[in-house]
Amino acid sequence: MPNIIKIIFITFFLNFLVHFEPQSRPVGKGLSCFPEDDFVNNNYKSFRGLYFESDNSIRVVSFKSKNKSLKIISKLTPYKISENSVKFKIKFIWYGDISFEEFTLGRKDLELNHEINDKIRVLKCKILDGEFMPEMIELKNLFQLKFDDGLKSNKI
Repeated sequence: MPNIIKIIFITFFLNFLVHFEPQSRPVGKGLSCFPEDDFVNNNYKSFRGLYFESDNSIRVVSFKSKNKSLKIISKLTPYKISENSVKFKIKFIWYGDISFEEFTLGRKDLELNHEINDKIRVLKCKILDGEFMPEMIELKNLFQLKFDDGLKSNKI
């Protein structure tokens, strides 16, 4: 009789292991997120960078234009995590312009639903290999080159 209990216990345990899908912790991971429909000609206004700094805070990075130069805007905010998604909200204030933004990041597909001023955008994220802020600076520099080219094409 004790052998039957052991066999049942081992079977139950193995069955649990087969069906158990572990969730990784996002802490220390950085993401760069671009619009799905415009991944090649990405626009700095739509871009968002995300970095999970701790078990309860995420850094959100965007780029804003001031005096013909792009600036990195960074905001730290709490997030809520579930089995399938990560949700967080931020309030950006940039020279008098206030925007309220809500985000929902799919944990499996890395799709970011970004709601800003009642408009919803879908961004596709990829995990960054390098350090987060140096990667953001490199992206800002690339966007600045495109931004400068756009300024040159404007007519008087």
